[in-house]
Amino acid sequence: MNSPDTANQLIAEHYDRTQYASNAFFYSSPGHLRAAAHLYGVETVPVTNARVLELGCAAGGNLLPFVLAYPDAQAVGVDLSPVQIQQGQKVVRDLDIKNLDLRAMSLTDIDKDFGEFDYIIVHGVFSWVPPEVRQAILRICRENLSPKGIAYISYNTYPGWKAGDIVRDAMLLHSHAAADDDEKLASAKAMLTLLSDGLAENNPLAPSLRGAVAQLKTHSDYYVAHEYLEAFNSPCYFLEFADAAQQAGLMYVGDAEPQGELSAAYGQNVQLNHSLIAIGQPKVLRQQYLDFSVGRNFRKSMIIAETPEEGLSNDPDLSRLGDLRWAGFFTKSEDVGAPRDMVVYINQKGRSLNTREPEVIAVLDALSHVWPASMSLDELTEHAQVKVLAESGVESVGKAVQHAIETLFKLGILNYSLGSSSYDDINSDAPQLIPGLAHMMEQKSQNLTFGIGQFNFWHDCINLQLKEAEAFLVPHINGKNTENQLRTLLRDALHAGIVPATDGNSLKGQRNLDAKALLMVSKLLDLLRRQGALLS
Repeated sequence: MNSPDTANQLIAEHYDRTQYASNAFFYSSPGHLRAAAHLYGVETVPVTNARVLELGCAAGGNLLPFVLAYPDAQAVGVDLSPVQIQQGQKVVRDLDIKNLDLRAMSLTDIDKDFGEFDYIIVHGVFSWVPPEVRQAILRICRENLSPKGIAYISYNTYPGWKAGDIVRDAMLLHSHAAADDDEKLASAKAMLTLLSDGLAENNPLAPSLRGAVAQLKTHSDYYVAHEYLEAFNSPCYFLEFADAAQQAGLMYVGDAEPQGELSAAYGQNVQLNHSLIAIGQPKVLRQQYLDFSVGRNFRKSMIIAETPEEGLSNDPDLSRLGDLRWAGFFTKSEDVGAPRDMVVYINQKGRSLNTREPEVIAVLDALSHVWPASMSLDELTEHAQVKVLAESGVESVGKAVQHAIETLFKLGILNYSLGSSSYDDINSDAPQLIPGLAHMMEQKSQNLTFGIGQFNFWHDCINLQLKEAEAFLVPHINGKNTENQLRTLLRDALHAGIVPATDGNSLKGQRNLDAKALLMVSKLLDLLRRQGALLS
């Protein structure tokens, strides 16, 4: 058995034993990649009919929201682990999905005859495979991308991963004699105490090591196992990745979170000093300098096989933000510690934002009102004109709203797309869950080890944990029952004792339950809407 086959077998066996959660990652979704590429001047294929390939797809959780949102598109997922592929194939059969093909195979077996794809996604793979497989990934991106195709590859990077290397080495050392995976994980985690509480006061690496350990402790056991205890974990400098891509006949476009490539996003001090040292330098070198400045440890790079006719933009072109559509949901928070004139918002992902700028407040309020649908810059300007800045001229309102969008974009706090989102053209009087979500929730309730995560059509990973009465309603939120009809269904179930109320108390035999049932329904629909789980 040759070396690549041996490595593949080791990787497959580990992933079969310790399955990686198969979730959606918004920054790797074709819709997001298309919008991000537009900011760098790269034209891509519309997602509605696109062909997508994911390398290292696990159980397909990162492809499911795409194929369910765009039934006329086609997607193929490849992974070494037969166990995870089989789990995904079962979901494909259960949901009768016709446009997703999941295959258990080695990436090195993919050649030109495998087909041509408009989007190739490689998330959480590149740093965790042997050199032969990394070369195969780049070869596939060159040979199997369509003329307007774009690939996404994520990987661990230096300098931010230098401390992670030390932590990984120490964990591997302490766990090398473990008899099985559980003992190996326990031994590895025991080493974290030494690297946090047991460091000498004069250890010059102490701040970095404590920071790496503190970050690691926020993650789950399966993340620790796959990130730190895999046979392969090979971070690289961004410059090395870009050079490897170039040697393979590919061109670096930019990051899938473009705001991360703007030195201005890290404050005036970073922007000033970065501009001084990077002036006149090539795009790739400028980004490497920025990685040193910010201590970046992870990149999400977009690459293409053909040079655009008009060339690439060095940085995301902020003037192109006006071409995109924007979305987000924000609720006002009662933060007693905030300044009196400051409004505190919390978005649907739990991120906070403090602002006193009326145009930013107008944008957040407008987006929240239509969420999960999106709005164009013109629509946001019209809203701001009516709601906040009526005393100003239309031109000044437009500039103010564009400035607000630039601010929010640099914070990375909004969803965006090039063209309409999957939520924009839905017209229904009755609430409807996004396709597939009810099945995912049912599977998780029946089997806590079910490894495919819940998602919305913005390709966000969500986690809905419902009470029994709420779970009872989920199959009925299908676009056929109005809110009042859902109330009636729940009222009758409460009266019959089929389910308890959301506080756990039984209401069996009680009458006049309409108001209580309607309140439960309203709260559930509000929760689902906030998570982007409703089409209408």
